[in-house]
Amino acid sequence: MAQSVIEALLKSKIGLDVNSIGSRAIASAIYQRMVNCGISQMSSYLGYLQDSPQEWQALIDSVTVPETWFFREPESFALLKSYVLSEWLPQNSQKVLQVLSVPCATGEEPYSIAIALLEAGLTSAQFRIDAVDISQKCLLKAQKAIYDKYSFRGSNFEFHERYFQSINSEYYLQESVKKSVNFINGNLADPHFLVNTQVYDVVFCRNLLIYFDHQTKEQTLHILERLIVAGGLLFVASAEAALLMKTQLVSVRHFSAIAYQKLIKPHNFEQENYTNYQSTIYSQLPTQTSTEIPIKNKAEIYYQTPIKANNFNTNLLDLAKTAANQGRLEDAVKLCNDYLNQNQMNAEAYVLLGEVQQAMGQNEQAIQSFRKAIYLQPNHEAALTHLALLKEQQGDRAGASLLWQRIYRLQR
Repeated sequence: MAQSVIEALLKSKIGLDVNSIGSRAIASAIYQRMVNCGISQMSSYLGYLQDSPQEWQALIDSVTVPETWFFREPESFALLKSYVLSEWLPQNSQKVLQVLSVPCATGEEPYSIAIALLEAGLTSAQFRIDAVDISQKCLLKAQKAIYDKYSFRGSNFEFHERYFQSINSEYYLQESVKKSVNFINGNLADPHFLVNTQVYDVVFCRNLLIYFDHQTKEQTLHILERLIVAGGLLFVASAEAALLMKTQLVSVRHFSAIAYQKLIKPHNFEQENYTNYQSTIYSQLPTQTSTEIPIKNKAEIYYQTPIKANNFNTNLLDLAKTAANQGRLEDAVKLCNDYLNQNQMNAEAYVLLGEVQQAMGQNEQAIQSFRKAIYLQPNHEAALTHLALLKEQQGDRAGASLLWQRIYRLQR
């Protein structure tokens, strides 16, 4: 009974969906806090918890254990550099690039963003990064910027010598990079999150939405849309891509990076055409991941001519993509299944089906769809990534680790 109350309080305070990490994981965090507090009964701990803001923060720190490292999903940082150099910088050479990283965990992501921008040729005066996390413990570590080998995974360590000093198996980040990031304690599940702040040109919000309950997901998507300037980019994790189908953000394809761009509505665009444009744009995006397509060129194509709903390929898979993009998830599932009844060997259809099922909260069905995609195409990176993140959500660290190792091998 006491655990159920604590779970309900976690849901109301930080939007945590219990099913995303499981009651066992929450119970483990609670019992560890009880030991630390010298409390033997959970009912007594509940009373203490309700009277102590400090203990609430400690429990949140125990429940929200970050899994992060430098340049996680490196394609995202390649897209960031491409966007800044080809689209943002030519139009904003006298402005400061505003970037948000939430949640920033122990700092690896915002510092990776800073390093990527410096490597792209920007000076530290040309960008500003706000990094937000609910965990004060994580923020303290981020501000120290001292890391061990577990914060560096994969095969690309070229930035080590340029930006870190190694002392006794620890890596100290350069002071100039540390100063480029502004750390903030905040809760994205709060409806008033950064309500009085400026909008951002780029927002990184990866591997957070998957832990929220449905209501908090919807609320958070509205917050993220508010925080992004027109034409700006939102980066999410692969497992969260399906959630963006319900928004007015357009998918941007760049290798296997998962990013969405906030549309710029042309002044002379009729509302009816704009609605058709939004509802069909997803199926018009490039699906190949082997060739980089400059964002600016795509935007010019999109904004020149209104796209009519009856002008695009109307096969079942395209219709499924369109339905998903419009938020008609049940229709999308049916269309995917109808397509798969005729094309049982299509891995891409299983990936789309899995993404939609995940957006509907049907994680077990999504897992089966991603497994089928991998069976048909063992090196399908998107399916492997989706499955790895779902394994992490379920607490299967070993299974997720094996999948991440496969993904790393593919990237070498």
